[in-house]
Amino acid sequence: MQSLHWFLDPIKNHYADFDGRVGRQEFWMFILFSCGLSLILEIVGIDVISIVVSLLLFLPSFALGARRLHDTGRSGWWQLLWLIPIIGWIIIIILCAIKGDASVNRFGPVPPAKNTSGPETPVAPVAPDSPAVRDADVVTATPAASDEKIK
Repeated sequence: MQSLHWFLDPIKNHYADFDGRVGRQEFWMFILFSCGLSLILEIVGIDVISIVVSLLLFLPSFALGARRLHDTGRSGWWQLLWLIPIIGWIIIIILCAIKGDASVNRFGPVPPAKNTSGPETPVAPVAPDSPAVRDADVVTATPAASDEKIK
């Protein structure tokens, strides 16, 4: 359920948000979940629910596409290429797949990297009076040293 945030965040927090930028991972994960949901609904064969879900996902998909194009320095109007069969589809997929601008562009700052590993693992605090372990204090066994001990 942790990875479901890729799908729910654009719907709950950015439903019709055409401003700003979004990274490749957030964009493609939303597309993956949307296509998966559509495929499941088509297999189940509930046409009414499938149509309603498609209509509800149209605006966030369009907004996310515009923000993805913003990340590459292009206007969201480039999405009109979807109207050109095959060639337009290939071009827009390539534009959405390329790496975004590494610095601030006219659409805003670089999108922050999302934490995909879940909550951070807490680290035990070190007591102020205890000696800290330095890199030089850590002993690592090399394959040659371990082979000598075996012989």
